[in-house]
Amino acid sequence: MKLEQIVPWSTFDKIKDQLPSEVIKSWLLEDGAITKRIKLNYEFRLELIKDEISFVQETDKAFLGTKSGEIKVREVILYADEEPVVFAQTLIPNTTIKNGLSELGNIGNKPLGDILFEKDIFTKSDQVFAEFVFKNNSFWGRKIKYTVKDEPFSVMEVFLVK
Repeated sequence: MKLEQIVPWSTFDKIKDQLPSEVIKSWLLEDGAITKRIKLNYEFRLELIKDEISFVQETDKAFLGTKSGEIKVREVILYADEEPVVFAQTLIPNTTIKNGLSELGNIGNKPLGDILFEKDIFTKSDQVFAEFVFKNNSFWGRKIKYTVKDEPFSVMEVFLVK
């Protein structure tokens, strides 16, 4: 899935008046596991698209605060009753897997939320928001930086809902 970011990452205060609905706002501000939210009302399915060491933009490395050369890129689509509702991309430097939490290196087909919200070892440090376009449709997303044992990783979620 190739989403095109059409506005720069910003704080919530800067984008809140541009949001098309309270539904979008609720997804962007969700504090818990997105998978748990989906499972409350729908049949959940995760499609693993990519899970490998890959090229990462310098802007993403800057957001992570790392110069690490090897970064694992994991991309998934989360489905609710077979409708895609979230595209998610996780960037995990190898140093985070090695020195932070090795489990992050082999998530596979499991939802990241199963680790992220079940263990009390993660710290959320930054959160930014942006608008994306895919097939002439506009979607909003967020990117969150976490640390585990002072090692960074990021999670970007684009909500494919209106």
